[in-house]
Amino acid sequence: MAIVDGPQEWIGTRIRFDLKQSGEHAIVLFKHQGWKEAVEFMHHCSTKWAIYLMSLEVAGGNPQR
Repeated sequence: MAIVDGPQEWIGTRIRFDLKQSGEHAIVLFKHQGWKEAVEFMHHCSTKWAIYLMSLEVAGGNPQR
């Protein structure tokens, strides 16, 4: 999915979710690619994506919990 709106650093980047089966579990493979340069905001976003994705597992699929 191409990013066309949002923070300026995100414009033109792409996010991708792939699913992989591992026994009885589904593994989410996530990529946020195409950054023009490795700016501090990229590292901040990487951390926030990780926290969000981990919240899905901890909250049983409900990141609002």
